[in-house]
Amino acid sequence: MTKKIVFICLFILLAGAPSLIFSQEQPVSPALQYKEITTAQITFKWTISEGNLYVILSAPTDGWVSVGFDPTRMMKDANIIIGYVKGTEVVIDDQFGIRTTSHKPDTELGGTNDVTVLGGSDTGGITTLRFSIPLDSRDTFDRKIEKGNEYTILVAYGARDNLTSYHNKRGKVKITF
Repeated sequence: MTKKIVFICLFILLAGAPSLIFSQEQPVSPALQYKEITTAQITFKWTISEGNLYVILSAPTDGWVSVGFDPTRMMKDANIIIGYVKGTEVVIDDQFGIRTTSHKPDTELGGTNDVTVLGGSDTGGITTLRFSIPLDSRDTFDRKIEKGNEYTILVAYGARDNLTSYHNKRGKVKITF
């Protein structure tokens, strides 16, 4: 009887293994049409669907990549999404520009991490992050995005797999969502 229970538990565990292995890769509908802009060698692709902004962000680095939405001055007040890929782990965090040259995780400031990680890769010297954020998370430390409005977008990348090292390159563009 004990061997039968062990076998059943093992079968259930192994049957669920593929979903555990691929759980960080969420499918993105092929019907989504992305717009794209590249500045400072960083490519920012975006689309809006069902109240969310879907993003594919890539840069020529084995380290971190970030995008900041709607700062008031430099990084100040920007909703900053920053992340990296290390092995099979995709780390993406929701941060806020607390000063012109620094930022902190929303969760350390009393806010929430409103990023949905859809996947990522680090191959051939290119780090790519795929994620979505709500257009209006109602978090004090996120910037509301309204379709049809123009916003300043900051992009940057660094050489290390962490969320705190200084950037190697940065850029700034204005786009209309």
